[in-house]
Amino acid sequence: MNNPIAPGDLYLLAPEISLVLLACAVMLVDIFVKKRIVTATVALAGLIVPIAFTLSQAFTLTGTHHAFYDMLVIDGYAIFFEIVFLIIAVVMIVSSYSYLDKYVRAEGEFYALLLFSVTGMMLLASTSELISLYISLELTSFPLYVMAGLLRTSEKSAEASVKYVLLGAMSSAILLYGFALLYGLTGTTDMAGIAAAIKGGLHNGSAITSLQGNIMELVAGVLILAGFGFKISAVPFHMWAPDIYEGAPTPATAFFSVGSKAAGFAALIRIFIDAGLGQVNLSSLVIIVAIVAILTMTLGNFVAAVQTNVKRMMAYSSIAQAGYILVGFTASLAGGTSDGNSAVLFFILVYVLTNLGAFSGIIALANATGGERIDDFKGLAKRAPLLSAGTALCLLSLGGLPPLAGAISKIFIFLAALGQGEALFAHGQGLTGGFLIALVVIALINSIVSLVYYGRVVKVMYFDAPLKDERVVTPFGLSSSIALTTAAVVVLTFIAGVILTLTSPAASSLLAFLAGR
Repeated sequence: MNNPIAPGDLYLLAPEISLVLLACAVMLVDIFVKKRIVTATVALAGLIVPIAFTLSQAFTLTGTHHAFYDMLVIDGYAIFFEIVFLIIAVVMIVSSYSYLDKYVRAEGEFYALLLFSVTGMMLLASTSELISLYISLELTSFPLYVMAGLLRTSEKSAEASVKYVLLGAMSSAILLYGFALLYGLTGTTDMAGIAAAIKGGLHNGSAITSLQGNIMELVAGVLILAGFGFKISAVPFHMWAPDIYEGAPTPATAFFSVGSKAAGFAALIRIFIDAGLGQVNLSSLVIIVAIVAILTMTLGNFVAAVQTNVKRMMAYSSIAQAGYILVGFTASLAGGTSDGNSAVLFFILVYVLTNLGAFSGIIALANATGGERIDDFKGLAKRAPLLSAGTALCLLSLGGLPPLAGAISKIFIFLAALGQGEALFAHGQGLTGGFLIALVVIALINSIVSLVYYGRVVKVMYFDAPLKDERVVTPFGLSSSIALTTAAVVVLTFIAGVILTLTSPAASSLLAFLAGR
């Protein structure tokens, strides 16, 4: 067991510590200076420190490292997500600057809340103990509840905040029931200890894997899936997303759609893999997750196709994207290999960049006109050619139009699931293999449906007459974020294979976690 206050342990926690200090510094600057440009500059420049610590860990640490009574684990998987969350923080601060001045009542608080939430997200990806995971989840969630209610002149914003709090509390209760069941069955909250207890039960026939223990372990897994299903907006736990996306400030909506989802999946994958929840009831668990993935993709895409408000459309499309990630998660559960996890990590990276790019375009339009309906995008290509080109590229990538990065990321996930389904068939597990193959077929159909509503926005921008003739002026911050995310999507399109290779060690580190303990 490690010394909880060893200097090396503090180094492992350095990115999160520096983020907390930065958030506190932002609040102090906002109180005493009261200039938005200074507050935003401090927030953006201060991110250099956690980024430097994270990159330092990426280049200097090998294998898996534990700290603070083994509650903190830093491996390739954790570092990958820390980099993703810091990218989100940078893009959000840059893209939200001009919008906050017009529509948000507390600009400095918005930046501080964002930084605190990112801290929680980073901890979610790097904790290996259930209680610390729950605390990290709440650190992630509470700032989001407040951010949803910061819109200056809208009753929907306050309503969104209240709904978010109530549904968030419900999801936390469900998650804690799952954790309590796992603790009752295994006598520990440490993920490696839980996995060892389940594995030991398989060998000696203990109560953990008796008929009653089997059922309770499956129930615990389902409750944990339900608790995190809220964070990733998976059906039937998606009910919060449309109203809260529509009512919240648009930058907050963008942050919910990428940050909350990526953090939820980071924690969900780690707990199912590292706690060994698939060691028993594997077929039942795979089928349950596959059904959730099918419902999530189908409802998300078909309801998104009939929306008229672009933020509600993006809410339902975000639900559908969670379904695609669940396809890869299902393959990972079924196979116990890193292929599914590698595809999931690549998909999340592409999704984060493309969704941030698309939302930067939506923020730019809302900032200029206040419009959030799809019809408000009419003729935007004539009024803002570069803004429209970047937004359209990101939307089509989200829809999976070949040969863009979004299509490649979906292909990687579908191939991983298809390969695992065929392997299960070959080993006589026809039912589970059949579910995986059916899952891929349904995902392909859903991808075609998604092109309909993403394409509708692009069609409105390029082929409909503009509502007004004056040009849409895009502030420097928004222009920069759109340019950076669009360029990243283009680059990822050409080096997808290289990035997938780089994500493979991060995915493999999950499987190496238990062996290293």
